[in-house]
Amino acid sequence: MVEKKRENRVETHGPGSVAGGNFGDGTTINFQYPPPSPPPPPPPPPRRRLLEALPLLVAVAVAVYSALTWPGGPQSQYVLFYGFLGAGLVLSVVYAVRGKSWPLLALALVCCLLGLGALGSVARNGEVPVEIDVQGAQPLDGSRAGALTLVMSAPAAEDVRDRLRLALTISDDDPNTATCLHKTTATLRPITPGITPGERQIAADSVVDFDLGGQHGAVSLSFVLHTEPNCVMRLAKVKGTLHNS
Repeated sequence: MVEKKRENRVETHGPGSVAGGNFGDGTTINFQYPPPSPPPPPPPPPRRRLLEALPLLVAVAVAVYSALTWPGGPQSQYVLFYGFLGAGLVLSVVYAVRGKSWPLLALALVCCLLGLGALGSVARNGEVPVEIDVQGAQPLDGSRAGALTLVMSAPAAEDVRDRLRLALTISDDDPNTATCLHKTTATLRPITPGITPGERQIAADSVVDFDLGGQHGAVSLSFVLHTEPNCVMRLAKVKGTLHNS
């Protein structure tokens, strides 16, 4: 510290320096320093951080599991799964940011678990598309009984269902000729024992449903076309779906 005496004034320079002149009796000098900064809050313990991240980890785990075990089928049967998992993800993020809310934690975990349950329900009971092999010669001439065989191969064990739904489309073999669709019907009859109903009469564009009667293997049905003698038709499309309801 450098001290300079100039007339009745003393000047000091340097960090924390104090300057003073002539002080009379009873002079009080107060030295004020800024209060020390409060210490930073301690970091949350590892157990607390893990608890805050728990619902988000569960939601991510459910999403990964669903991607690895996706059952397939129409997206409409996954509405509950998407709803519960989406709500679980949102609540998990909110809880990770805010924390300290046990009801929010419980609600996030419940939504994630309900999403997992909805996915399992679809895996057990959801609709499963199946290939239908059409055997026989086409086109089908109305001058004689046109017969085909529809064969569904045995499904995998996890795809076994109670019922088989068939969507069939019969079309004119030559679209440039006069249509015979309004004159055309067909008979579907199960070949595999135990399937009901025993016979179905269908129009050219129809959806029919069969109870498989506990049948877990391959399924065969006969398809017989009925139309006018001068009509030439073909079974253009067959779509099969296994389901429980």
